[in-house]
Amino acid sequence: SKCDFEADSCGWFEAISGDHFDWVWNSRSNLLAEFEQQAPPRDHTPNTTEVYAINHFHSLCLFFFRFYDHGLSVGAAELQLHVEDSNDSTVLWRVLCNQGNQWSQATIQLGRLTQPFHLSLDKVSLGIYDGVSAIDDIRFENCTLSLPAESCEEPDFFWCRRSKACIEKLLLCDLVDDCGDHTDEVDCVPEFQCNFENGICNWEQDTEDDVDWTRKHGPTSTLNTGPMKAHTLGTAKGHYLYIESSEPQVSQNRATLLSPVLNATDAGGCTFRLYYHMCGKHIYRLAIYQRVWSNTRDSCCGRYLGIKATDG
Repeated sequence: SKCDFEADSCGWFEAISGDHFDWVWNSRSNLLAEFEQQAPPRDHTPNTTEVYAINHFHSLCLFFFRFYDHGLSVGAAELQLHVEDSNDSTVLWRVLCNQGNQWSQATIQLGRLTQPFHLSLDKVSLGIYDGVSAIDDIRFENCTLSLPAESCEEPDFFWCRRSKACIEKLLLCDLVDDCGDHTDEVDCVPEFQCNFENGICNWEQDTEDDVDWTRKHGPTSTLNTGPMKAHTLGTAKGHYLYIESSEPQVSQNRATLLSPVLNATDAGGCTFRLYYHMCGKHIYRLAIYQRVWSNTRDSCCGRYLGIKATDG
C-alpha cells in the first residue's frame, strides 16, 4: 500500500479543521510567495493527517514516508499510533526542529499489530509561521499476513492449523502471532520465553556488574535514543528492559543479565533469539556470551556468541 499524493490525498485527511493550521494537498506552483524560500524545490516522487483504519499486520511490517521540515521556526512534528478501543496513543516518530532544505526518509517498524489502528501525523506550531513542513511517498511494506496455502511440505516451514498460512519454523514460539490464529505460539515452553510484560521471568540481574537493567514501557528519558515502544505489543503499553548509557553512567560500565541454567541441547542445536534497540553516540556494545557450568557458579567459562556496536 502506498501513496505519492499525485492524484489526491489517498484517504489521509485533516483531523481538526478550523484551527487555521492544516495539512494541505498542494504543489510548489500553488504556494504563496512568502513560503517559497522554505518550501522544497520539487515534489519528491518524480524528483521534479489521519489514515484509514488498518487491520492485522505482519510482524515485519514497515512504514515509510518522505518528510521535509525546513525553516527557522518550523516547529516539531510527530507520528502517533492509535489502536481501536484504546484512549492511549503511541509516539512512533518525532522531529523537533529545522531538518534542512532537503527531503529525508523516515522508517518506522510497526511490527505485528493485532487490533485495527490508524496513524496521525501531528504538527506543532511555534506561533511564528516561518517554515514549511511537507510529506510525500507514504508506503507500507511487508505488512500483510501470509496467505493460506494448499500445502506446506518444506522441512523448514510450519503450516498454521487454522489460517493455513505457511511460515518459517524460525518464527515459532517468538512471542508474536505470525500465523494470525496463534497456532505458532501454542506448543511452547514458557521457561524458554520472556517478553518482560510481567517482570524479568527467570532471568537475573548480575550482582557483580555496575548497572542493572531497568524494566520500562513507553519512551526512555533521554530524547531520541531509546525505543518509543516495546517490540511484543507494538505500543507504549508494552514493556522491555533497557540501560541508560548517558549520565550517571561512565565509560565501559557493565550491565549484565543472566539466563537460567539450561539443559544440554539435542543434535539439532539451539537458537537463541532476541530483539534489540541501540541508538545514540558512544553507546559502545551489546555482547552475548554462552556460559558453560561445572558444579558451582564460581566455576564457569564464557564463550562469545555475538556483539553489536554502534557509534551513532
